[in-house]
Amino acid sequence: MDALQLIQKDTMECLWEAPRYIIFSIEVDPLVYYSHLFPAMAILILSSLLFFRKRNSFVSKYFVSISILFTLYAFFDLIVWASINPSAIMFFWSLLIYIEPLLYLATLFLVLTYIKQKEVSEYHFIAAGLIMLPIIILGPTHLNLAGFDYSDCWRLVVEGPLAATYVYLAEFLIVAWLVIESIVHIFRKGEPTRKKQSLFMLTGSVLFLLALSSGNVFGTLLQGVMGEGSWVISQYGFFGMPLFLGFVLYLIVQFEAFQTKLIGANALTGSLWVLLAALLFINDIATARTVIIVTLILFTGLGYLLIKSVRQEVKHREEIEQLAHKLKKANKRLKVLDQMKSEFVSIASHQLRSPLTSIRGYASMLSEGSYGKLPIKAAEAIERISDSSSYMASSIEDYLNVSRIESGNMKYELSDFNLKDEAEHVADDKRQEAMKKGLLITFRSDLDKHGIVNADIGKTRQILHNLVNNAIKYTPRGTITIYAHNDSKKKMMYVDIIDSGIGMKAEELDNIFGKFERAHNANQTNVTGTGLGLFVARMMARQMKGEVTAFSDGVGHGSTFRLEMPLQM
Repeated sequence: MDALQLIQKDTMECLWEAPRYIIFSIEVDPLVYYSHLFPAMAILILSSLLFFRKRNSFVSKYFVSISILFTLYAFFDLIVWASINPSAIMFFWSLLIYIEPLLYLATLFLVLTYIKQKEVSEYHFIAAGLIMLPIIILGPTHLNLAGFDYSDCWRLVVEGPLAATYVYLAEFLIVAWLVIESIVHIFRKGEPTRKKQSLFMLTGSVLFLLALSSGNVFGTLLQGVMGEGSWVISQYGFFGMPLFLGFVLYLIVQFEAFQTKLIGANALTGSLWVLLAALLFINDIATARTVIIVTLILFTGLGYLLIKSVRQEVKHREEIEQLAHKLKKANKRLKVLDQMKSEFVSIASHQLRSPLTSIRGYASMLSEGSYGKLPIKAAEAIERISDSSSYMASSIEDYLNVSRIESGNMKYELSDFNLKDEAEHVADDKRQEAMKKGLLITFRSDLDKHGIVNADIGKTRQILHNLVNNAIKYTPRGTITIYAHNDSKKKMMYVDIIDSGIGMKAEELDNIFGKFERAHNANQTNVTGTGLGLFVARMMARQMKGEVTAFSDGVGHGSTFRLEMPLQM
């Protein structure tokens, strides 16, 4: 009898039963199904929830890749366990040798992307390709799977050096690569909380990969002692996946990793359902006990974390409610204080205006010679008194305007008038003041229609005066141009005050319109500004359906302030 006939005789004597639905066979220990199907379903549940919540995240995509590869790995391994067809066993065993290192690489990319918070570089993909290259080239040869052994009713594939040696070496290199690069990044750039999260992710992934490899290692080492039963024991290595998922769920629940906390509870509930459902298909009491023990171990830890997280959430919510109550009381108190402040500013400003009016009046009369001719030095002193009182009166008017605006007591008398004409009048009014500083004020216009707007003419003049005053204050030398123009399509009228002054940084262009806000370099040119003129100008313009904006090419390149108002067509 030749060798082929002997193998066929042995095959007939073993009486193996053909599998049902490819993977189900009474010849396979129930523990094998549990160790394969439960982890596969658990990661599919978690990866699906994560992907649909964060589908554009690279971390989510790598997590889905791991779930697909692991599920294929578990399914193909079950086919190898259940099949009685040597060709099928050889084929799916060869596929496992491709999938296993790919699973390691996907885990590597997931962890590095999570820790570094950015996609891995092209060099990582090149290195991964070099690791996979021998497997791709030599996979179809006898260096991968050398033959098939039917002796003693065993169905064992004889592995060549590629499967028996290189794949394990490649996996060891990937794990070493993962640990070294992760540790270097964590301790160089990680802040404390992020370090803790990264270490948890790294630890869970390494334990998963080591457990997966250890199954094959233990199966090989125990084969001589336990025979085929050693490979049943080796299937505990698949429980490395639930262990890894436990670390991931801890990150989700404790640190809100992946920016979604609800996934942790959903995945925990789904996994518990799978575990309980698995008990319905297990007849052997010893196997059922094993399933229950594994379930208790897994869910004792995860349940504790979930309960702890819920308690923290309840505690935080109570603290937030208390803070919200205190904030509500503080807001009421602030409103009262703000009203008192506004009333005080209004009263104080009115009280200051009366004596200031007298001071300015008498100073004007003295300067005009109503009380006789003054010595030159006395005239200079009177002029300074007049300038200072004018500045103080202007400041008081700004405070009053702020008080009126904030209290809602600012009154507007709207009428139609020509904004271009008013801008030209303001240019004429301020020209003499500008000349004292050596500045030239010019006016020009470019209108294709009339410049009629509907607004409060007095408030509009005040806005223009504030903007021109601002230009005069912060232009040490050069020119100020008042430019009136319109946009018929947008139905808007514009008045630009363009100066050659100190300019501003781009980030300051909007901040300067806040109360008491000034550009960072304002004090170098003018120390008397209150930071209220631009605030008042913008608020008045907005309450008349207009706007005031600012433009600048940078420090030292001047500024442009624009008043825009809707045209009356």
